[in-house]
Amino acid sequence: MNELEAVEGAIGLALAPAFLLTAAMTALNALTSRQTRILDRMSDTAHGPTLAWLDRRGHFARRAVQLAGISALLVATQIMVGFILALLGARSGITVALLLVGGMLAFIGAMLCMLIETIMAERGPGA
Repeated sequence: MNELEAVEGAIGLALAPAFLLTAAMTALNALTSRQTRILDRMSDTAHGPTLAWLDRRGHFARRAVQLAGISALLVATQIMVGFILALLGARSGITVALLLVGGMLAFIGAMLCMLIETIMAERGPGA
């Protein structure tokens, strides 16, 4: 396999992870907006039970942001490692697969935290 074929193969393998990277970055954008709104409400009017409720929502929002960031980092690393391995002609599918699985798990965790936070927001501070 010549160098051009290796690069073409690497680009083909990077397409699916690139979509996951796009999803993680889009989620990160939405999550940071939610977190900012929670922090604004905490500093503006919150006190007593409402402050505790916002703090708990903020906890899940922070975890979601962190997990989405980890997901993006792992997927970007997976894409980079895949390209490097393809160019070198090396075989290490386990490394690439583990990075992708780790990125997916982190993304799933981020979405679960976001789900919990949105359910809390819907129910309100009295729930």
